[in-house]
Amino acid sequence: MILEILIFGLILSADSFSAAIAMGHRPFTKKDALKFAFTSGAAETFTTLIGSIAGAQIVRKFGDYDHWIAFFLLLGVALHMAFEGINQMRGGEQTKKVSFHSFTKVLIVSFATSLDAFGVGIGLGVAQKPIVPFLISIGLWAFTATIAGLYLARRLSKKFGPIMTLFGSLVLGILAFQMLKI
Repeated sequence: MILEILIFGLILSADSFSAAIAMGHRPFTKKDALKFAFTSGAAETFTTLIGSIAGAQIVRKFGDYDHWIAFFLLLGVALHMAFEGINQMRGGEQTKKVSFHSFTKVLIVSFATSLDAFGVGIGLGVAQKPIVPFLISIGLWAFTATIAGLYLARRLSKKFGPIMTLFGSLVLGILAFQMLKI
């Protein structure tokens, strides 16, 4: 049972890690990293909890288009980042100071990448699994994966600059299109 709980958390943290890699190309402080990691972990935990509580009722109402919502949110952020990367390569970003992403963007990405946790929550609820240990594992793994992804992206950004911005937009774009797989 403990292994199952840990594996669920690890698997669901993959999107948090990918999103952090994608968004970690901008300079960030330890506070920014903690905010993003907390938001990511909280989003994964919250959507899993809502899924376990809501179950089949919400799936019947939103199941036909929840993947489209995630797709458009992630695609919008990916296109914005691609624009930033192209602008940086042309030298447009050199005159203004680049800061970490806004809290709104972090929140959108955190929740858009956590929609699969909603489905997992439904499965856990239907299977009548003890939800609290799963929530703790999912939240902690997402938090940890976000921190790891951000710091890895920072190291890569120092070497590859604007290319990392474009790479990040590509990663979010791929995540967006993965949301369409039903």
